[in-house]
Formats: sequence, C-alpha cells, structure tokens
Amino acid sequence: MNLLQSIYQKLMKSDLQEADRTRLIKGIIHSLIIQGISLVLVFAGNYLLVKFFGSEKYGVYVHVFNWISILTMLALNGQDDVVLSRLPKYKVQNNLVQGGAVIRHANIRVALGGIVISGLFLLLIYLFPIPTLSEYRPQFLIAALAIYLSAFLTINQMVLQSLNHIRLSQVIERLLKPFLFTAFIAAAGWLSFTMDAGRLIGISVFNLFICAAVLAWLIIQKTKPFFKNGTERYQGEGLRTQTFYFLSISLLNLLVSKIGMLMMPFFTAEKSIGIFNISARFADLITYPFFLLHTVLPQMFAVHHTSEQSYKQKLYTESTYIILITSLPLIALNVLAGPWLLGYFGAEFTAGYPALVLMSASNALFGLFGPANTILMMQGKEKLSAIALLVYVILLTVLSRLLIPLQGITGAALAMLISNVIYNILLTVYAGNHTGVISPFFRMLAKRRGS
Repeated sequence: MNLLQSIYQKLMKSDLQEADRTRLIKGIIHSLIIQGISLVLVFAGNYLLVKFFGSEKYGVYVHVFNWISILTMLALNGQDDVVLSRLPKYKVQNNLVQGGAVIRHANIRVALGGIVISGLFLLLIYLFPIPTLSEYRPQFLIAALAIYLSAFLTINQMVLQSLNHIRLSQVIERLLKPFLFTAFIAAAGWLSFTMDAGRLIGISVFNLFICAAVLAWLIIQKTKPFFKNGTERYQGEGLRTQTFYFLSISLLNLLVSKIGMLMMPFFTAEKSIGIFNISARFADLITYPFFLLHTVLPQMFAVHHTSEQSYKQKLYTESTYIILITSLPLIALNVLAGPWLLGYFGAEFTAGYPALVLMSASNALFGLFGPANTILMMQGKEKLSAIALLVYVILLTVLSRLLIPLQGITGAALAMLISNVIYNILLTVYAGNHTGVISPFFRMLAKRRGS
C-alpha cells in the first residue's frame, strides 16, 4: 500500500492541501484494495450461480433484481445524497444536533419508503397482467423484502462515508455481502439442493438481512456523539427540492445501467440477459476508479463548496488523473482478455465480447471528462446534473429500442456508448459554466488552440 501511495504522490503535481491530498490518495488506495477483493467475490458468486443452476435461472434472477434495484432507489427517495451532501458540513461546523437530526430523518424516510414502495409494487403486479413482471409474481413476492434491506444498507453506508469512515463504509457492501452470497450459493450447489429462481432470490434476501443487522450495530457505535444531547426534527433549508433532484439523479443513474436489460425480455431470450449482465460486470471494471473516488470525493467537494474556484479545479484535476491512471490497465484487460474471461462462464457467454468492448469504451469516458456529475451535485447544482441525466436516459431509451431488435446485446451496448458521449459532453459544459472546473485534458486542448 505504501508503494501505491508513493506512486500516486509522485504522479499528482498540483498543490492541494496536504490533508486533502492524503485523504484523496489513501481513500482510493483503501477502496481499491477493498473493491478488488469484492470484485473477486462478486464474480465468484455469479460464476457459481451460473455453473450450478444454469444461465436461464440466472437470467430470471438478474431480471427480478434489476427491478428491485429500481424500487430500492424509489424507497431511498434521494436521502443517501442528502446525507452525503449535508452531514460533512454539520461535522465541520461541529453541529452534532443537526447531524443527528439528518441521520434520523433519512432513516425514517427510508423505512417508510421501503414499506410503501414494496406494497404498491406487489399490488400492481398482482392486480394487473403486466408483461415481463406478472409472470414472476412468486419471485417478486420474495424479493420485495430486499427493497427496504437494500435501502437501509445504502443510506447507512453513506452515513459512515460522510463521517470519513471510508473503509468501514465499504466493508458490508463490498466484502461481507458478496462473501456470504458466494458461500451460500457454493453450499447449495455442492450439496445438490434443488434450486429454482425463487430460492436463489430467497438466499439473496437472507444475505441482505444478515448484512443489515451487522451494519445497524456499526451505525449505533459510530453515531453515538450525534445523539448524546437528544434529537430534534430535521428541517433543513431547501430539503424538499434537493431531495427531488437527488432522487431523480439516483433513479436516472440506475436506469442508465438497466434500460437495456429491461428491454431485452421483449426481444431476446432470457439467457441473453445473463450474458449481457456478465459482460456489463466486466465493463464495470473500467468505472471502478471513478466509484473508488466516489467514496472520498463527494464529501471533499461538499466541504469545499465555498473555496476558491482555483482550488476546486486542482481537486478536480487530480481526481481526473487518478481515474485515468487507474483505469488504463483495466481497459487493456477487457480488450485483450475479454473472450477468455467471458468464456470462463461458458462458451455461450463469448457472444457478449463485442458488447464488452463497446461498454468498456463507454465507461472509459469518465477518465477523460472527470467527475463532473459529482461536483455539480455537491456544489448545489443538482438540477443541472438531473437535466443531463434525463437527456442521457431519453437518448439511451430511444437508441436501445431501435438497436436491440436489430443487434441484440451488441445493440444495447452501442446505444450506451453513443448516449454516454453526449451525456459527458453536456456535463462538461454545465460544470465549466456553473462551477468553473473542466477536465485537464480539455484545458490542455483549449490552451493549444489558443496558442
């Protein structure tokens, strides 16, 4: 770890404050180690699930949890980003009462949201014959329990992240959850249990329950100072508007990754969903540096919301370089070893290689454009972030509808690439005009043109 830290320190040239530089570099290194282990565990779980129970059951499992993830975002109602944008400010101000109030407010809203969303969704699919949903009623009945559990995990991991417990905020989601799931699937397969998609979903729900119990204990331990003087009802300024935009952003972000798979049941076989999902998981390797920084960067932008524009640019520049440097080897891995990696899941999965290359190219754009979405959200410009994402989703939906019937999973990946180019250009324009920051690569391009 010291070697990695030394390399990053030498590569990063801007004069950030030492505390920010150290937090940025240590945060991504710790996250890289944790999520590297997580990546192995996630792929091990998916591999065992496919090998033991087949691509069709896996496809149903993925399809059901695609919808559960969307419903979870509705249950969260943007509270995860509210915590992430506001709690660091209260901590810096030593305003423990307001910090405790926002934690309590977020958890109550998530609990109510989980109950209401689960009930409404089940009522909808049981009363009306909805294609690709109603035929999986038994599976959704079991999976509905995961909506609140997943929302609980998300909101309270954000609480830990906001308090700069960077490693601890990732332990449950990135280590315990995939480890237990892999262990449960391995046990079921080796003991030759008869497993349908419903039982596989039940294993996942049971796993979430264990993880939520462990996280609840951690949260109680780490947030005691915020509640020692009692609690009060949270009434933060502009909360309702900010919550609406944060919910929109979270939901639209999720739709971006799910739209293709949600359309596939209408045009492709169930196993194609599983093949696309595995290809997407490998393509997600490219975004890991971006999401690694997301464990550190949002609260730093939130704390520096009143800092000079030049300092924000330095922070933005260093974070962009880190994303690029860390993602380059991952891009090479997917392009060069993609057929072998996919083939390890079965010969039929190699059909996803063209989609893997296209999605890898799409995800690589974050290393060029930088974390524009993050700074917009943490600098009070969440409305612009939501507008850019809305354009992205509309364009992706239209292109997916046109290309999936023609090219299957490759068409879905091509739609993602085209849409992501437009999205990143739009974000760059918004970030430059409203926060004054721009990707260092485009700054260099502008200087060369000016000279």
